[in-house]
Amino acid sequence: MLRSLTHAQRACFVATIEPRRSPEAMEIDDASGSDMNVEGRRSRATALAVAGLLLGVVGIVGYFAIVLQLGDRLPWVRNEAVPNWVLVGIGLALSAVAVVRSRRRVLPGVLLGLNGALALAFAGFLYIASAVPPASGPPIGAPAPGFALVDQGGQTVRLEDFRGAPLLLVFYRGHW
Repeated sequence: MLRSLTHAQRACFVATIEPRRSPEAMEIDDASGSDMNVEGRRSRATALAVAGLLLGVVGIVGYFAIVLQLGDRLPWVRNEAVPNWVLVGIGLALSAVAVVRSRRRVLPGVLLGLNGALALAFAGFLYIASAVPPASGPPIGAPAPGFALVDQGGQTVRLEDFRGAPLLLVFYRGHW
């Protein structure tokens, strides 16, 4: 049908289908996309920040779930928390990317701040609050001081009972 129309008729037909836009509107579309794209970018940035926060929370909560359920079988996770720190780090990175990509940085910035505060609290708990203070004791190689303990059979055992015989003392802190 368009082939049978003259050039002027085609221009009129196209103009009725697609209204003309001002040059400013065309510049906005070219530079940053339509308003829908801007809103889509904001929602994607917010979703990215929320995903980052959720990854951080999963890393922190996962640490405590592993320690409570499998801490005695996985002491390296309990002591080092490397897999959990990886999740927290990826979450922080996602939140930071969301702040960079967002034009309005308020909500992604708040979520990044919350994610960072949770990571700092987690680090404070792991490395400051739960740190065991150094204990004083005899120097290495010095004779052990005398002591007495009750064994599993209820009998009192003294260190002096083993004087002169080879003896290995093992103190197990255990996991509670």
